[in-house]
Amino acid sequence: MMPIARGRALIAALGLAALLLPHAAARAFDVVLSTQGEYMDAYLVNGTPLPPKVVFIDPDPPNPDILGTPPRVGRHVNGKLCFFPRGKGLTGKFVVADDTYREACLDRNPPQARCSVTSRGSRFYTGKDADGWAVFKRNGKWAKRHIHTGWPGFETTPQGTDPGQPPQGNADPQGCVFDAQGNMYGNDVGSGDPSDTNPAHHGTLTVFFRGPQARYDSYCFLDKNLAQAGMPAMDDAGNIYVPETGAAKVWKYSPPFPTSAADCNSVDRLVTTPPTKTIFPTPGVTIPADIVRVPGTDHWYVDSVLFPPVINEYDANGVFVRTIAPPGTVKNPIGMAVGSDGTLYFAELNLNADFSTGCGRVSMVRFVGGMPQPPELLGKNLSFPDGVTVVDSKQLKVNWAKLPPAPEPDPRSCNGEGSPSGAFIDRSAY
Repeated sequence: MMPIARGRALIAALGLAALLLPHAAARAFDVVLSTQGEYMDAYLVNGTPLPPKVVFIDPDPPNPDILGTPPRVGRHVNGKLCFFPRGKGLTGKFVVADDTYREACLDRNPPQARCSVTSRGSRFYTGKDADGWAVFKRNGKWAKRHIHTGWPGFETTPQGTDPGQPPQGNADPQGCVFDAQGNMYGNDVGSGDPSDTNPAHHGTLTVFFRGPQARYDSYCFLDKNLAQAGMPAMDDAGNIYVPETGAAKVWKYSPPFPTSAADCNSVDRLVTTPPTKTIFPTPGVTIPADIVRVPGTDHWYVDSVLFPPVINEYDANGVFVRTIAPPGTVKNPIGMAVGSDGTLYFAELNLNADFSTGCGRVSMVRFVGGMPQPPELLGKNLSFPDGVTVVDSKQLKVNWAKLPPAPEPDPRSCNGEGSPSGAFIDRSAY
C-alpha cells in the first residue's frame, strides 16, 4: 500500500487525550494498536466509542522531498505487533511487518529524499531491506534491524525503479508469532487476487530461526502453497493456525517443525520434512481472515470477511460455540485481538460492491455477564486497516500523552483506490 496523506490534527482529539491520560498514567491500561495506511495508530481505549487516538508509528517525514524535519519513527508498517519472548536476546523489543524501503525509495519516483542517507545514526536512515519485519525498541523507534527472506537483486535496484514481482516470502508480509524457543513464524499474503493461480504468487508460512545471537537471519518455508495466507496464531501446545483466505479454510500445523536451516537445505528452502497439516473446521465462517485465542480458554475467535461477514467462537476442536458479531453488524472483519478485560477488538475493511477497499474501521465487542454486546466504533475512514494488537500501556516505554493525535483521515482518499465522488464514505454511526 502507498502512503496516505493525513489532514491536520484535530484539537478536540488532543483535548480528549489530555482528559484521559493524567489518571491513566498512574496505572496500566489497554492500548489498541492498529495498522492502516502504513501508520500504526494507538487507541487509548476507555470503554466508550471513538476514544482518543494517537500516532504510534508514522511512516514518513512531514515533507518527504527534503531532509527537513525527521519523522518520529519513519517506517511503513502492516499487520500486527509481536513482542520477542523474554530471555531470548531481544526482551522488550517487538516486530511489525515492514515495507519501508520499497515503498519510499523504489516504488516512489522520485524517491524520498531520505533514501540517499547512508549513515545508520541518522533519523532519516531507511536501510535497503526487502519487505519483511522491522525490529523496534520499547519506545517504538526502529532498532535498525530487519528480518526478511531473500529477494535477489533487491538492494541493487536503482531507486525510483519498480523492483518487479516479489518472490515468495516478500509478497506482503503481515503477521507473526513466536514459539517457546524464540523462533519467529510469519506469513506473507502473496497475491491479493483470488483468481491468480500462479504457484509462484502464493502466500507462505515461514519460520525464522533465532540463532545463537538472536539475528533471525536464517529461515525455512513451512508452506509455500497458501492462497492469501492470513496471520498465524499459536496454541499452548505450539500448534500453529493459519487462515487460507483464498481457499476458504483454516489450517492447523503440528510438529515436526524445523529447528535450523539444515532442515530445508534446498534452492526453494522448503522444509524437507513438512509439519502435519490438517483442516481446523470453522462451520459458519465461509471466508476466514483471522483467528485469535479466547484468553483463559482453549477456544478461538474466527472471523469471516465475506459470505457473510461474521465473527464466531469455536472450541479447541473447531466445534461451533456461539456467534460473537452476527451478519449485518460488521463490515468485512479482518485482524482481531482481545483486551485484558475480554473485549474483542477488530479491524473492518468495509469492502465496496465490487470488492474494492472502502473506508475501513476499527471496532470492539464488549461482554456483559459473559454475553457479547453489539459492536461499537473506535475509528473510521481508515485506509485498509488490517492488524490489531492489544498491549499493556507499560509494556512500551512511551509517554502516550505526548504522542501526536491521529487526525481523522480524509474520507475521499481513505480507501485503497481513492473515492473522488465520496460515494464510499462511511457515514454510519456504527
